[in-house]
Amino acid sequence: MNSPITLDEAFEKIRDLKSIFYFRRESEQVALTDSIGRELSETIFAHSISPEFDIAAMDGFAVRCEDEYPLEISGRAYAGDRITKIKSKEAIAIATGALLPQGADAVLKMEDAMVKENLFYGKNLKKWENVFRAGSDYRTGDRIFEKNHRIMAQSTALLYSLGIEKVPVYKKIRAGVISTGTEIHNGMIKNTNAVLLQGFMKEMGCESTFIGTVPDDYDKTKKMLLQASEKYDAVFTTGGVSVGERDYVADIISETGELVFHRVAIRPGKPIAVGIINDTPVFSLPGKPTGAFAALEMVVRSYFTKIPRATCKLMINEDVLLQEKGFSYILFVKITQNIANTMGYKNSDMNLFEKDYETAIISSSPRSTIVDGYVITDRNIKKGELVEVHLFS
Repeated sequence: MNSPITLDEAFEKIRDLKSIFYFRRESEQVALTDSIGRELSETIFAHSISPEFDIAAMDGFAVRCEDEYPLEISGRAYAGDRITKIKSKEAIAIATGALLPQGADAVLKMEDAMVKENLFYGKNLKKWENVFRAGSDYRTGDRIFEKNHRIMAQSTALLYSLGIEKVPVYKKIRAGVISTGTEIHNGMIKNTNAVLLQGFMKEMGCESTFIGTVPDDYDKTKKMLLQASEKYDAVFTTGGVSVGERDYVADIISETGELVFHRVAIRPGKPIAVGIINDTPVFSLPGKPTGAFAALEMVVRSYFTKIPRATCKLMINEDVLLQEKGFSYILFVKITQNIANTMGYKNSDMNLFEKDYETAIISSSPRSTIVDGYVITDRNIKKGELVEVHLFS
């Protein structure tokens, strides 16, 4: 039996898989308000200039840099007013966002001005200081968004300023979800993993369909996998990927397509298989709920987004003893008063084990994933140590 690959090796193989399959979807036009979270299928160029005019970036006085103080205040300009003019030795009181008067080439900040009646004094300015220059945001022909850019709320604001109301995006990935295991198929155990996978797909901006359950039967599992791989952009399975007598999924992938990798050196989540059947990526996750979640988060998520989780440094509340070296362990934690409380130990409201971090136990507990984040470690940790927590929100 081959040794599990490292987490970094898994990331590299997922990146290779993504470069081939992820962006081969067709394009469609969607309304600007519906585009958030979608990826651009075209590069976006500017067909106009912004801003159209020089604009005051501060409240203060529009001046000519070459003039010497004192200057006479000859008027006022507010955002929305028509453009005005100034002459030599004149200045105009100006509000942020107002059009810079013709003849002016800088704005003296209000706090830098000393006003006496209708005259004021101030410091020397550089040309265009505190001025948002015409065309400085973008000009006609500028490349604004690269193809494949994932649209954020601020992206839509800029797209709107460009005059784009219909956005070219890739069609959503359509994923098929299969749950294997006789105990699931017979209804003896609740099928939480299917719910987890469909929630994950929705979070990633994808569409998903629960295809159904299949017992631990090689031929029936093979048939369902082959049919799903012909219909969907990606296929997910749960269960049947370990090394048991009835764990058939990795063998089926090898027989019908290409097994990219099987087993990653993470705990929980080790028995994950990734492959290709009928030119379709297949992601096969462990059957244990927390193992499935860990495999999704640590490995599969990188196929759908390259945005990393935010992190923070916190003290851990327990001694954590790892059972075996050579693995990256995922410690799920709740944060209380800037302390990371490791799920499974007595202070986490789940007294699953005492000293050793038992991944076989934590893998079976869906409740252990209802946390604020997780820590990745390949060594024992002492209570009070600072650890890096990857945050879910």
